[in-house]
Amino acid sequence: MEKEVLVYVSDDCDECDRMVALLDQEDVTYELKNISDDKKHLHELQKHHVYATPALIVKGKKVLGFQEQRIKQLLNRLL
Repeated sequence: MEKEVLVYVSDDCDECDRMVALLDQEDVTYELKNISDDKKHLHELQKHHVYATPALIVKGKKVLGFQEQRIKQLLNRLL
């Protein structure tokens, strides 16, 4: 079963690191998918019509880039 929270990141991405740190701080369980390590993850991300990292997908809702307030609002509303 796929996790409810997917995080797409890439290597050498400061915003990706900030997003992961925020999710850890908020004690969110998530599945991390590094598109630099596995091209399968890149293709999955593109199926969501997203072409950059970081990308957070929670129950089908997307947050692109590190937008702290938007991420917190989405998590509070959907989890």
